[in-house]
Amino acid sequence: MRTFAIASYSLYFLAGLVITTIGSVMPQLLAHYEQSYTVGGQMVFVSAVGFIAGVPISAWLMKVLKKEKYVLALSAIVIAIAQFSVWSLPPFGWVVALNFLNSVGAAAIECVVATLMMEIFVGRRAVVMSNLEVSFGIGALCMPLIASVLIANQVWRYSFLVTACLGIIMAVIWCFISFAKEETEGAKSLDASITPPPMFKTKQMKRYILFAFVFLIFIYSGIEGSLNHFMSSIFLNHLEVTPYYASLSISLFWTAMVIGRAATGWIIRKVNYASYLRWSMFGTLVVIVMFALWRDAVVGFILIIMMGLTMSGVYSITMVYANHTFPGMTRLVTSLVTAFAGFGAAVFPALIGYSMDHSGTVSALWYIASFAAIYLIILLLGIGRFYRNQADVTLN
Repeated sequence: MRTFAIASYSLYFLAGLVITTIGSVMPQLLAHYEQSYTVGGQMVFVSAVGFIAGVPISAWLMKVLKKEKYVLALSAIVIAIAQFSVWSLPPFGWVVALNFLNSVGAAAIECVVATLMMEIFVGRRAVVMSNLEVSFGIGALCMPLIASVLIANQVWRYSFLVTACLGIIMAVIWCFISFAKEETEGAKSLDASITPPPMFKTKQMKRYILFAFVFLIFIYSGIEGSLNHFMSSIFLNHLEVTPYYASLSISLFWTAMVIGRAATGWIIRKVNYASYLRWSMFGTLVVIVMFALWRDAVVGFILIIMMGLTMSGVYSITMVYANHTFPGMTRLVTSLVTAFAGFGAAVFPALIGYSMDHSGTVSALWYIASFAAIYLIILLLGIGRFYRNQADVTLN
């Protein structure tokens, strides 16, 4: 199982590289094809659509190919083909289509690997998901560094060759990976002790709680996606720093995210899922509000690090909490979570971008803060209240 886990983390690392490859060389790519940043924004949207499409496609492939490892090998090959093709600098229309294909492969990897981890490491879901998110974050951090070296040497397009080669390697490895799904009773528990899965009295209540979890992921991914796309612009306009320092904010944010995700695997052994999410999102809300009110560059950089730490484990623990709430529905729940994560990451940045153009940066920050508040309300008054009612029924 150790080999399986390492191979899974490596695939998430590849997904992290792939998701940030286009963005890392976007100026050079658009300059080569003589395209505008508006077209670049359209490419980002097409990529998000490809990610959303990759979820049902991966579910269909799992039914057709039967074995998940072949789906993962195929996904890695799809990424390799797309990256090799972009490396060759084909006509721009093909670049857009290949970027779509690239996102389909990345979504399939994230969806299938997360599903397998949930099914295999039942008692350690939070810990292994945190490790997966660390691997993804390291990949997302490494690609801009790799690209910057290649750009400095005027060979920026070789960024695509790096991910293509790794995709081929991972495809070969996964053809030979073997694993067995552990029984729930046999899985050594490393997560904190939590309440048993709830009993749903009606199908309507079950659908309501499932929708609540999916909406939480939609909101969180929208917040993260908005910060990823507009953090530099926020620093430029709100704190009036130089472009160099503005771009540094993204690196600091993701460095804090990786550190926080590494710590999540330890923290979640001490607290339950609900408490972790409650305090994480409350901390995020407080930091965003302080950022909107306190217009100082040094304080801004400190707050962005704090934001990365508070947000770091929200996605993975929300997914784990949802799967805990609906035992036996791992594939459906994980697919919905992954799909709506992509949907949130596509929709919310568009709303925030519109807000920044028409009402200013501060208004955009307050909108992001309101999203965090909505997450907390649904968690506390929706899911939290449902679990409390379950506990009262059990005691009575």
